[in-house]
Amino acid sequence: MSGDAHKAGAEALKSLLSMAFSALGEKEYAAAAGLLTKKPMISAGQTVEVMRALRDAVGKDIFEAQLKSLTAHQARLLARRLDKSVPDIEVSTAGAACAWIRDLMDGKTPEAAPVVEAPTEEPAAETPEETEAETPAEPEAPKKPASSGAYFGRKSFRTGN
Repeated sequence: MSGDAHKAGAEALKSLLSMAFSALGEKEYAAAAGLLTKKPMISAGQTVEVMRALRDAVGKDIFEAQLKSLTAHQARLLARRLDKSVPDIEVSTAGAACAWIRDLMDGKTPEAAPVVEAPTEEPAAETPEETEAETPAEPEAPKKPASSGAYFGRKSFRTGN
């Protein structure tokens, strides 16, 4: 959109808002603000500061309603835009991603679940004679009878034929 078209759109919105429409109520204005709020949420290049300014501009109720209306994919993308180091498991659902976004915007740094790694023990070098002596010989399992592998075809599943 060119600069002139952007200015014309902004002027049109200003003139619509300055007029007192009796047919439009608070609900319609809130819906329009919600539509205008959602666009920056799903567009690229957002920062935490921009999202805070947007929340302050439209109010917490409208912002939260639009945040909840994001799909899981949109919420996950927004969380990753705001915090590049977010683990995938922390934003696996829309609710989890929205909670992560709220924490970032409130100044809390969400803590990722600590990854616990099991200590690995290196086995001591053993000689082949020692391993054979330690492992008892297992009896062989009885062999299955060879299946005929016969295919009866579709006709065998029909009824009435």
